This record gives sequence, C-alpha cells and structure tokens, in this order.
Amino acid sequence: MARYFLEVSYDGSLYGGFQIQANHQTIQGEIEKALETIFRTPISLTGASRTDAGVHGMQNFFHFDTDLQIESKHIYNMNALLTKSIAVKALYAVPSDAHARFDATKRAYLYKIHTQKNPFLEGRSWFYPFAVNMELMQEATKSLLTYTHFETFSKKSTQVNTFECHITKALWEMTEDGYTFHIESNRFLRGMIRGLVGTLLQVGRGQISLEKWHEIVVSNNEQLADFSTPAHGLYLSLIEYPPFLKKIV
Repeated sequence: MARYFLEVSYDGSLYGGFQIQANHQTIQGEIEKALETIFRTPISLTGASRTDAGVHGMQNFFHFDTDLQIESKHIYNMNALLTKSIAVKALYAVPSDAHARFDATKRAYLYKIHTQKNPFLEGRSWFYPFAVNMELMQEATKSLLTYTHFETFSKKSTQVNTFECHITKALWEMTEDGYTFHIESNRFLRGMIRGLVGTLLQVGRGQISLEKWHEIVVSNNEQLADFSTPAHGLYLSLIEYPPFLKKIV
C-alpha cells in the first residue's frame, strides 16, 4: 500500500476547525467527502497540524494510504468538488513510514492586524485601532528565542506530553494596513500564537512592562496570558519536511 501527502490551503472562516469532528463542518471532513466521491471508497486522512475554528491555512498537509492509482488529474477532480474556500495544491508520493504530523521539522504562523477600518480585510485580519509601541513589542518578541517552555501560552483543554517549543523566528513586520506577527518553531501548543499576540499587544500598549512580560512567560500560569485575540487574523503559513516529498506532476 502506497502513502501520499496532500497539500492544501483554506479559508477557515466557515469551518469548525481543520480536524474532523462530530456535528461540525471541517477541512478534513470536506476533503474526505471529495475523495470518497472520486474513488468510491472511504479514504482516511491524517493531518499535519490542527488549526482551530476560524483559523486560515496557507499551507497544510494530510497523509493517506491507498492501493488505488493516484494521478495528477485527481488534484483537478478534488478542486472541482470542493468549495471555493478549500484548495488542493499538490499531491506527493512519500515513503510508507512518512508521517504528516510527526515528520514536520518546522511550522510557521502569522497573525495579521490592520489599524484602519477596512471592509476588504474583514475576516482576514484583526481590526485593532490602538496605538502601540512597536519597539517595546519587538524587544519582548525577540526574547521568545531565549525560552523553550511555554506552558503559560497553552490552553489547558489540551493533552500534551511537553510544553517545550524551540522558536527559531519571532518578529513584527510593519505593513501597508498595520502590522503582522511572524513566528516559526518546531511545534506549537493549543492557543499559543493567539496567547502570545494578545499578551505582546499588552506590552505594546503599556499595560504590562517588559519586566512583567518576562514574569508572565516563566510563570506557567495561562491565566496571565491574553487569549482574546480572534481566530480570523491567524494563518498557518508554512510546514517544512525532510526532502522525501516527491511531487506527482
């Protein structure tokens, strides 16, 4: 039986999340329905990185196993069946032990904020019309590279064996509409980026000092973090793997 990776992108606005769940429309559920329609048999997908309801994916992956013949034309077939909010970008033949979740070496997210009301950014970016001190936010953000334990920024309704994450990039970028938070790590915890963004904005607005910021990071107390940032500003932007992906063209 052969294994394949399926690369997708999606607007998460209308979905209850990435991973299949009862009584909710999800990215995985919609793609599995399309696959079953094409191949006339159920195909079970395993996701690379879960995203919550409303979160967008510029790049995400599934893997699946099948004895069926998989060809490039199936990308067109799936996209023809899927709604406009989900796109299949590529199919890859991979080794039989390759795993979409556990073999990922890096994940990247971004969080978009606009500072002037803009109807064309609704649902794609967070309208945040408050003045912030970008220099203070950048300084606090840079310190994330010196920490590895992020229990403070993990929602408790999750089951993980470790709160260790190795962040390799974290910064704010000024944009035409406002600013964007960028972060890369080997892994992330549930709610982590939204908690980081909300708490960093408190630094930028002078609601907490840099000293207090560091105290919050090492406190291991999620009640000190601000998870109130809405989902629609958050994007899973990149997942990287070792060089075993062989694109089906």
